[in-house]
Amino acid sequence: SHLETDHNLNACRIAFYGKLVRSLAPDEVPKLRVFKRKRKEGQVERLHDDHTLICKNLFRPGTDMTPFFGMEVQVGESGPVGRIDSTFGKTKFKVAFPSSLEPGVLADACKGARIYLNYKRFVFDTEKRMIQH
Repeated sequence: SHLETDHNLNACRIAFYGKLVRSLAPDEVPKLRVFKRKRKEGQVERLHDDHTLICKNLFRPGTDMTPFFGMEVQVGESGPVGRIDSTFGKTKFKVAFPSSLEPGVLADACKGARIYLNYKRFVFDTEKRMIQH
């Protein structure tokens, strides 16, 4: 599978080993569930209330944020997990956290913190959906 290609080029270099179970026709390739992991990083701007954060810099100005509503984001690498709730102005957005979260936990976790949105995008998906979990 083109292993002689220069490894510095931006090209796929994959080798397979094993017994060939089934050959795929070119029109069957899109049925493979090949995905890429994606990660967006933003910043916590401030605490709105005990269960809501105002965040920024996860999206470029002019991006339609509605496809991201309901997606999970995490404060820091191991902080609490919330969901993107709504926009806040043009480039900022609100993240809602469960009401079961103890008061003060969110305030301690978010001081100058980063916020991460992790998802998968399937290579052959024509609709370019973002899937979590």
